Amino acid sequence: MNIFDRRYETMPRAELEQLQLERLQALLARLKRNVRRYREKIGDLRVEALADLPRLPFTTPEDMAAGFPYGMFAFPMREIIRLHTTVGPEGKPLVIGHTRNDLTQWGRLVARQLVASGLTANDVIQMSLGGGVYEGSAGYLFGAQVIEASVIAEDPAHIDSQLAMLQNYRPTVLVTTPLNALELMRVMEHRRLDPQSLHLRTVLLSRPVGSATREQLSAGLFAKVQSNFGLGEILDPGLCVECGAGQFHIHEDHFLPEVQDGELIVTTLCREAMPLLRYRTRIACELSREKCSCGRTGAILKPGARLDRRLCVNETPLYETQIAEVLAQTPVSGRPFQVQVSDRRIAITLPMSEDMFSDTIWVLEKLRHEIESEFLTRLGIEAEVRFQGPPQPA
Repeated sequence: MNIFDRRYETMPRAELEQLQLERLQALLARLKRNVRRYREKIGDLRVEALADLPRLPFTTPEDMAAGFPYGMFAFPMREIIRLHTTVGPEGKPLVIGHTRNDLTQWGRLVARQLVASGLTANDVIQMSLGGGVYEGSAGYLFGAQVIEASVIAEDPAHIDSQLAMLQNYRPTVLVTTPLNALELMRVMEHRRLDPQSLHLRTVLLSRPVGSATREQLSAGLFAKVQSNFGLGEILDPGLCVECGAGQFHIHEDHFLPEVQDGELIVTTLCREAMPLLRYRTRIACELSREKCSCGRTGAILKPGARLDRRLCVNETPLYETQIAEVLAQTPVSGRPFQVQVSDRRIAITLPMSEDMFSDTIWVLEKLRHEIESEFLTRLGIEAEVRFQGPPQPA
């Protein structure tokens, strides 16, 4: 079994629950002392057993957005050494902070996933996660440093550069997004490049994929494929580990999970800078604590669809309100629109008004180009704009 932290990853359930209770009680004390919003919510509530957890208040993404930027922090800014931003409700930014100890723990939690994937200090890791699009790149770097693997510093922006690095640097591990992995596979097939000419043995994907996609990538890249599941507000990567049996085990020594009405609820037990109490993730989920052949005792998490209106385009979260905000900066501000989403782009259909019918084709093309440029500049996604005429009278 490839297990990095055997003490905690295989801890007996009774011992684990006692540890969770102690850490939950310490968390409540810190929240009451250091975070005004929680002090007002928690009041005099106390926890004597894990069964008391449902008595405690929820934290919602809207609470985090209302506390922007630093209202949810439990430590003074002088002790926050790293900040990153993730997307919150309706596209509002959420600021996530980390203390030095938070970053140390982040690295160790990611190391659990890397070791479970078979990585060792002898591996060379290439990360192709799209630069600033995915804030979890730092987590993989911290984890690689913990297990003392080599990491290629550059994150190639183009598929040709990525392929050249795979051929020249000879990495044994590729950490990437599902879309990028599929594109790499297709480029190699088109150029008739033998995947066995590379040195890859493991591909670690930034999010879960179905079994068909996993098998396709494994055959096309001639490597073992494993996935990550995380949440930017909680930890991504590092929330859980995918074991050799294909199960996601949540790190219950750090995160206390619940399911309410089919929604995953998470309490961060150890995070210092920005702890969250009973955070409503807006993710559908099933939890089970059945015995797993890998030996890990953390709850098995089966993530489902999002329960809010968040879309995902080219691995980037997106809300319709963000689309409306971009359109508001163009001549079609305030007009109704329809959106179709694919993996890599969005298609926006706009109704044509009477005055637009009088415009020449080149004027409409200029307007189309202007709108599409706004989306690329402001949101970093490709948009295809379509104009639709009014229905013809019967």
